[in-house]
Amino acid sequence: MSIRGKSCIAAALAVLLAGCDKPTAGGGSSGPPEPQNVTITLMTYNVGTFNKYRDELGHFSYPEVAEVIGTVGPVVVGLNETDYGAARTLGEFQASRLASTLGQGWSSRFFYADKTWYGNAVVWDRYSLGSGKSFDRISLDKTDGSEVRSMGAVEFRNFIFCSTHLDHISETDRLSAVDKITAWAEAHYSGKPIFLAGDMNATPGSAPITRLSQNWIRLTGNNPTFPSDGPTRCIDYIFIYKADASGEMPPGVELLGSGVVTADTVPAVATASDHCPVWASLLLSR
Repeated sequence: MSIRGKSCIAAALAVLLAGCDKPTAGGGSSGPPEPQNVTITLMTYNVGTFNKYRDELGHFSYPEVAEVIGTVGPVVVGLNETDYGAARTLGEFQASRLASTLGQGWSSRFFYADKTWYGNAVVWDRYSLGSGKSFDRISLDKTDGSEVRSMGAVEFRNFIFCSTHLDHISETDRLSAVDKITAWAEAHYSGKPIFLAGDMNATPGSAPITRLSQNWIRLTGNNPTFPSDGPTRCIDYIFIYKADASGEMPPGVELLGSGVVTADTVPAVATASDHCPVWASLLLSR
């Protein structure tokens, strides 16, 4: 089963909408008052520079990606494979373009990788999460892999969201990246939940996912996420950093549900990118 069904999505979205605040008058960027409990839906999506099916569609897949995201209704999405003013994608700031396509109140932040015009990004609903309190980026070294990778982090009032994309060639580089990301999380954890999302280019049970699981709890399952027109491999995930060595979910965090959006339920998935997006809904309690 690739997604938990429309009824599950509808229920999750109903809870999500109940926990979201309305925008302040004048669209202020300071964000809503902090509630005691908040339900959030997170998503990660390798969008392939919105270019994987451009010939078939006749355009970059911003509308299709926005449609897919809209069926789940996340408040924050980690994006892999985005361009930032690159000539090959017509100089578009792609995360910003997607944020505009998603509608009023969406913000974006780009985090470069090997090249200053290519990397990961995060888009989020500013009406629900505010403007973002702080931002960070770490470089993930290249040894025998394809290129330097990166991880970008956005801190919000109630949690920290990190987006990364691990190397597709080198197991050595994937393992090194896991260690560096975990060290960053350890240094930045202060009780606020830290989420890690992205295309790990590693299947469940592989060495990188096994190593991640020593310090992170996987919130998403084993359902295949790639390729989008007939997924056979699970390589996209969402994790949460463990509070301590007990391996328990951090205090005040409850997983409500998770899934993979496939073309079986949302046909646009097949041409939006070559990956399926992954989502997780959680209840955060103060």
